[in-house]
Amino acid sequence: MPTADFASAAMPNEPRIVALRFELIVFLLLVATFAAILFQSAIVERRLTIDRTSIGQYSRYWYSDLTSGGKSTVAGDATDPMRWGCDLKAGFPYPYCASGIMLDIAHNGTGKDFRKFNRITLDFDYQGPSRKLKLALKNGDPAHVDPNSGENNKPNIFQFSVVPGRNRIELNLSDAIVEQWWVNYNKKTVPNAGTPQFDNVLAMDLQIGENSQLGHHEFTLRKLTVRGETITPEQWYLILLGSWTGIAALYLGYRMMRMRRTYAERQQLLIAERRLIAEARDAAESASQAKSRFLAHMSHELRTPLNAILGYAQILKASGQTERQIAAASTIQQSGEHLLSLITDILDLSRIEAGKLELSPRPIELRPMVRSVADMIAVRAQEKDVTFHWSMAPDVPRAVVGDDKCLRQVLINLLGNAVKFTDKGEVRLHVTLLSSGGGDVRLRFDVRDTGVGIAKAKLRTIFDPFEQAGESTRRAGGTGLGLSISRRIIELMDGDIQVESTPGVGSRFWFDITLSLADSSALPAATAATADTAVEESGSAPARQPRPQFDAVPVGESMERLYELALAGNMRAIRAEAERLIKEEPSVHVFAEELLTLARNFQSQAILELIEKHKNESVAV
Repeated sequence: MPTADFASAAMPNEPRIVALRFELIVFLLLVATFAAILFQSAIVERRLTIDRTSIGQYSRYWYSDLTSGGKSTVAGDATDPMRWGCDLKAGFPYPYCASGIMLDIAHNGTGKDFRKFNRITLDFDYQGPSRKLKLALKNGDPAHVDPNSGENNKPNIFQFSVVPGRNRIELNLSDAIVEQWWVNYNKKTVPNAGTPQFDNVLAMDLQIGENSQLGHHEFTLRKLTVRGETITPEQWYLILLGSWTGIAALYLGYRMMRMRRTYAERQQLLIAERRLIAEARDAAESASQAKSRFLAHMSHELRTPLNAILGYAQILKASGQTERQIAAASTIQQSGEHLLSLITDILDLSRIEAGKLELSPRPIELRPMVRSVADMIAVRAQEKDVTFHWSMAPDVPRAVVGDDKCLRQVLINLLGNAVKFTDKGEVRLHVTLLSSGGGDVRLRFDVRDTGVGIAKAKLRTIFDPFEQAGESTRRAGGTGLGLSISRRIIELMDGDIQVESTPGVGSRFWFDITLSLADSSALPAATAATADTAVEESGSAPARQPRPQFDAVPVGESMERLYELALAGNMRAIRAEAERLIKEEPSVHVFAEELLTLARNFQSQAILELIEKHKNESVAV
């Protein structure tokens, strides 16, 4: 039963398959016939070639004015039938010499019909003083035969210029003219004596042309080719075949109409597939949204205990009794801060990938914003003994509309990386105005460093998530997400981060963004530092200089209090204590001034090292 069912189901399709196959065969036969006639009979190239391999079947002859009473001589080369020479000499009104090829092989007055040719190509070597030659196609017509004439054949000539050496001449038969002397002699007896005629070309002569010069002439014919193209009578049959091809095409079109049902069925399948793809896309988007919600929830859940851990780590550092305890508390705090930074970066990246990160433009003052970032980076730079300098061009506007939080995040990422990968030298930030107009400005933020640089192979991948460049010890301090997040943020601002770097020399990161000008009246009153926008604003944090020598340092409770404040990182309390020491203990004012300077620059690590050094020295004494 299954076999019978299958056979009965397949039967209705067999006639359709057979019919389609038959139609295909008939169509292919028609096309093959059309192509065969088209390429073999419709356009036929006719060619007559005379060269060293074919010259033997033709007779050669030479002549000069010697037979007419002149003194010029001509002779062929006994060893080379394609070579001949002549000496033109005075003694005849118009000295001449020529060499000919007889196409009338049987010498019965039957030559070559050149009416189906249209081009002649001469390829020969020439040496001689004359600069004009002629090619004469001598056409024979029994009606022109005159027993009293010395030349019965009509000379159709082409005159052309030559140069010593190799010559290649292209001639069109339509440019031929009849020798004037022949026309003058036969115009009364020969109809159309001045019309070129090529129906029975008996010979072809190569002659010295007008303004011939006396002297020796040498010729070596390499090849003479006569070509032509014509449409054969089979063109009529091509029209017939084209008609049959059109009929076959119409029939196939009819068959195609019958196949529309199959096409419609396929379209239905495609629609169903698109529906499945859309459902899969919706499912993927739902999964992405679920991932984003999960990351947001988990980041909140992880931040809460991490903040508690960081808080207790700070307390442990402040209350630690031994260096081991303080070091352990510092390790806990650093690890917690690193983990918190990683969680924040992953959350930012997931929000960007999900399209949930949106800019919040608002009026901002550029100078205070850039200065705050620079102050933050200056602390890191001074801790590494790296010079940091920032500047802002005087034509940069005071207020623009933008997302200061995102812009600050990008600058901190770029400058933080620059400081991290620079051991000596400097880090620079420069803000410039590229263009302005229509209420918008285009700004460039340029970060340069003299750090380790980035290998050329790494430049393509450093903006990918979790990709890092540099030594493993430096990479361990980052997540590999900062540059990826920064590029995504700048792309949201319709810009792009560019990079160029040379290993061992340094790196340069910059980006250009277009921002709208903000109304300055909507901003708070300008401070002395930001009111004057006509002057370039800049700042720098030089590398740490060697510590001065102190004649005296605090001892006892004053030193212990400073040590506790340094462990806690309380810069405000350290500044207050340093100011108290300057007033109450003049003997240690140099030490106190140094502490005050470091505290104002938030140099917590340098303060702790300074106090520990002199605390240990006072204990040793």
